Amino acid sequence: MIGTIRKHSAVLWWIIVVAVIVSFVVWIGPAGSALGGRATTRGEYGDVDGRPVKQGAIQDAYRQAMLRERLQRSQGAMPDEARVQMAGQMVFADFKIASMGIVVSDEALADFIRERYKDPATGQSRYANLVSELTAIGAREEDMLAMERRGIGQSVLADVLSIPEVLMTPREAEQEYRREREEVSASAVFFTGTNFLSRVSVTPEAIGRFFTNRMASYQVPEKFVLAYLRFPGSNHLAAAEAELAQMPDLTNRMEKVYAQRGTNDFVDDQGATLSKPAAMARIRQEAARESANLKAREAAVAFYNELSQKTPIKPDTLEAMAAQRGLKVAITQPFARTDTPVGLEGLPGVGSTVESLLGETPLSEPLIGADGAYLLSLKVRIPASTPPLEAVRARVTEDFRRQEALQAARTAGQAFQAAVTNALANGKTFAETAAGQRYTAVDLPAFSLSSTTVAGLPPVADLASLKNAAFALQPGQVGNFAFSRDGGFVLYLKDRKAPTPEAIKAGLPAYIAEQRSRRARGPFVQWFTTEWEKSGLRLALEPRRETNSMSMPN
Repeated sequence: MIGTIRKHSAVLWWIIVVAVIVSFVVWIGPAGSALGGRATTRGEYGDVDGRPVKQGAIQDAYRQAMLRERLQRSQGAMPDEARVQMAGQMVFADFKIASMGIVVSDEALADFIRERYKDPATGQSRYANLVSELTAIGAREEDMLAMERRGIGQSVLADVLSIPEVLMTPREAEQEYRREREEVSASAVFFTGTNFLSRVSVTPEAIGRFFTNRMASYQVPEKFVLAYLRFPGSNHLAAAEAELAQMPDLTNRMEKVYAQRGTNDFVDDQGATLSKPAAMARIRQEAARESANLKAREAAVAFYNELSQKTPIKPDTLEAMAAQRGLKVAITQPFARTDTPVGLEGLPGVGSTVESLLGETPLSEPLIGADGAYLLSLKVRIPASTPPLEAVRARVTEDFRRQEALQAARTAGQAFQAAVTNALANGKTFAETAAGQRYTAVDLPAFSLSSTTVAGLPPVADLASLKNAAFALQPGQVGNFAFSRDGGFVLYLKDRKAPTPEAIKAGLPAYIAEQRSRRARGPFVQWFTTEWEKSGLRLALEPRRETNSMSMPN
């Protein structure tokens, strides 16, 4: 719920708890329409082992799932339905961790963070920089800490449920090690679409057919215009500072935060460790900012509660009530669902919030950003449209040229594969045949199935495709033309070398330990999957559920 403050959430919360008591109504939460209609009238989402799952737990986890996307630089890549399922699995993991009596203490969490975010080069902590990044995008440190706490607990749970490390014998491990460390040497001719652009003939008729067959690709996506009212945290900064100043034990509390986070957690813009006085000043500044944002949230909740009493709520209701209060509502420029509108850069997940505005109530719940709280209202919804060919002719022509060039590259690659196969049978070499057809044979450095990179590998060939092609051959053989996104390649295998006895002796012990550990965790994954599938929580989140691969929350 909006006004709830949990002691375990973030290292600063217990400093800034200052009698924050807020009246508010139950709100849908950041998951928007993806969660709509799934909760019971009591605000519950099924159960785990007979214990009801409260709405707030799902909303918190959904927000954490969005944060994880931001941290992985994959925002918007996960469909909203998949994100809801991930949030459910996170909550499910929390319930299972608690049911096993696993408690991750604040001390254990602090130790974990100190080690995980330690710069290996300098030994200094990078966690403070991460917190600054979170604040800049309107995310919450408490969500980050909750994810880390869950990860630790899940690791302990996996250890409890794992089986002894006796699943791989030394002989079996050696066979696998030999297979993964065998090295191959190869030559390849790469065929890239860009090299065939000059051969493409462009005619009006061809462009017209190409556009007609792919009109959906040129559709202008649905766009939205939002009205938003911001409640700046800066308006409450003086009050927050005053409350901190009145706390008799503030210094002691700040000392505890300083000790918990560690000296390396406080660095300046150049990465140098701050002095203790400077670090203490930063702790106080962060606490004041957090408290000010809580107060901004209070103001937003009070406004929202009054606004929500007006029925029906229309797109201009927010603007009308704000005008009565002398408050200024800003209007965004039209933006697509995957865009971040100008003016709302500090508010995460605006695209997902739009989903919640498409129902009967075009008004969001109070949302927290980096600089305060926000209320959003859907003002205009602009339907998707398909432009005429003349409006996008330049783009269509470029797409046509790339498509035709790609097809030409693949046709040439297949023809070369047939030619080099015949040439090898007649005693010619791979390099000679390539040169005769004015192609360049690239000698690749030796690589194995365990290789993570191959120096000099062109973008036209991904490493997985290269391995698949190479290890399907014997020395002296040429593979079929291997397709890739940008064209493809033809590979000739020159040699295969098994790892030396010395290399096996040196690397096998660590390999055995790694594989045994990985196999030992298999039962935990199977257990988690089975328990999740039969949980009431999964069933509660099932409406509009798409088939997703099982993924472990963290």
